[in-house]
Amino acid sequence: MMAVYQRQNGMRFCQPFFCEGVLRYTQQDYYNPFHLSFCEFSLGPVIDREANTLFMKCIPDGCVTVLFIQKGSSCKIELLGTPLEAKQLIVYPEALYFCVRLEPGMKFPYSRISGGSFSTRDIVNTEIFLPHLDADTESLAEKLFSAPSFEKRIEVFYAYITSFSLEELFVSDVLRDMLHRIYCAGGNVNIRSMADEVCYSERQFSRLFSESLGYSPKTFARIVRLQHVLSEMKRLSGTGIKIASIPVARFLSGMNYSDQAHFQREFKDFTTLTPRQFAVFATEKGHKPGCSACAGSLFCSAGKT
Repeated sequence: MMAVYQRQNGMRFCQPFFCEGVLRYTQQDYYNPFHLSFCEFSLGPVIDREANTLFMKCIPDGCVTVLFIQKGSSCKIELLGTPLEAKQLIVYPEALYFCVRLEPGMKFPYSRISGGSFSTRDIVNTEIFLPHLDADTESLAEKLFSAPSFEKRIEVFYAYITSFSLEELFVSDVLRDMLHRIYCAGGNVNIRSMADEVCYSERQFSRLFSESLGYSPKTFARIVRLQHVLSEMKRLSGTGIKIASIPVARFLSGMNYSDQAHFQREFKDFTTLTPRQFAVFATEKGHKPGCSACAGSLFCSAGKT
């Protein structure tokens, strides 16, 4: 029986946007012993990437996402590093996807023999296939797709990932703490003050952060700030409120944007949409109250075949 993982105040990120061609989408988050976000979906035989401008759109989230892909009798493992601006995910027709988004600062260990792992730094802003999988990782992919349900696949992945030590899975405790503090502050932090607290200069702290994660603390703060706005818009859309009618200034309160133009510019850089376009999308395509098929996702796939 799968263990019950308690919901904690983990780092929650909206990711990604799915098109209407996605079939049987479902999602589940767990927050203990660390935050992992799982989703599963399949694709039909024809993929029309031009029919939807949001087709598989990935937005900055500071995370590594592991994509397990079953196409026919073969299994692939692909890693998606956090993009630094919105980009389209490359996907395969007639494939089943089981995806795991790791929390910021978490690595995906793929080889016990070599001690290999991929961090955000290694794959930031790109997609790559894992090279030279060892027997354990190949066995993991096979077990995932032989499992009879989404929930059982989650159980298989947890058994694999929790067999590694925290030192093998995460950046240093100092950086992990800084990531959580930036997130809890909604991205509204003073980097120099944070560096002082751990006895670094701002320059040293930023270099350590970038060398470990592939992006600077200021970049992560920008990502978190925008993600908090997206989460609030998503939350409101689930209540039935037409967020497209809410003034943009409503989402700027306490978010430390210099002005509305600054907010709109960053919003479009990170999502390819204006705040109003996203609001319309979230209202019309967002998850519906009481709909189990939405499973917390931005796009409800209920009734799609």
